[in-house]
Amino acid sequence: MATNTLIGVCVAVQAAVLVGGDDFGRALHLTAGLIPARITAALAGNAAPLPAAFTFVTHMFLHSGWTHLGLNMLFLAWVGRYVEWVAGRWSLIALFFVGGIAGGMLQVAVDPRSMVPVIGASGAIAAVFGAYAVAFASSRAEPRRILGFTISGETLTALWYAATWIGLQLLTGYVFNNGSGSQIAIWTHIGGFIAGLLMARFWGKGPQPL
Repeated sequence: MATNTLIGVCVAVQAAVLVGGDDFGRALHLTAGLIPARITAALAGNAAPLPAAFTFVTHMFLHSGWTHLGLNMLFLAWVGRYVEWVAGRWSLIALFFVGGIAGGMLQVAVDPRSMVPVIGASGAIAAVFGAYAVAFASSRAEPRRILGFTISGETLTALWYAATWIGLQLLTGYVFNNGSGSQIAIWTHIGGFIAGLLMARFWGKGPQPL
């Protein structure tokens, strides 16, 4: 299963950090973590573009510790299997990467001068959760016309999930991003979730072969 493969890669990277020690872990986070200021510098022509671009992918497989990793992988194991069952393994992999990249791009756009490395699969997993919301949410909402457009009940339900998720992330950021301890890159969660919502709209219904 693709879900197990993604979890295995994340665990293997964290195990390598454990073996390499704290100095290796810090160096890896600075090298492969997504640093918004580095992306901004690359776009301005003041830094090498390719290494900076690669961090949009590499940051998804880094975590700040086993607790961070464990929570993310638990969530991925929960929703990933269901989404993979509906969409298939390749769609799940595409969702994971597109969600992680979209979340990273939004984080850079919101905080372009930050020197703090963004690490973790949270944005990618948020995309999987967004797709899960679309695929498995049972909706009783009636279609409505808003600004002259008819919006289906399924779309309204997905938008409700999006609003709830974004609200939770903003609340989490307000509580924990207080200048002490670790910071939570909430915009990676929001960007990933929105990407998942959008990608899931293109899937057909029904289980796919694993």
